[in-house]
Amino acid sequence: MRLVRQYAATSRTRSSSGGLHGWLARGQTPEAAGFDGVLDAAGLGPAARAAVRDAGAYAGLWPGSEPASERGIRVEALSVQSDGALLTELSRLADHGVLFARVAHTYPLHAAAEAHARLAEGGLPGRIVLIP
Repeated sequence: MRLVRQYAATSRTRSSSGGLHGWLARGQTPEAAGFDGVLDAAGLGPAARAAVRDAGAYAGLWPGSEPASERGIRVEALSVQSDGALLTELSRLADHGVLFARVAHTYPLHAAAEAHARLAEGGLPGRIVLIP
């Protein structure tokens, strides 16, 4: 979380044209050097780094597989470590209504294909949950 906060405080996902950008669909090519920062959740490595402006920031999700820094781009990799005490605290906060999951729709497990099709449409205001 510290790294995420650091990136949130120092980076914005705006292109050089000033427009706010979100997710790229499969097959779309990002504007070269058009983003202040990129979170590479797809493991694209150098292709995702190419979308970062000079002196911007790149964050990957697989430590050890991030591309080398170039053009003054700060390169980091996020990692996840288990923390039972923190998970217990988060569960307590959820039980007390402080934290909540945004659920857009629930589907029975046998309707998983329908759930995936709805997810692919995009625009959901929360998560899809499959119920066994």
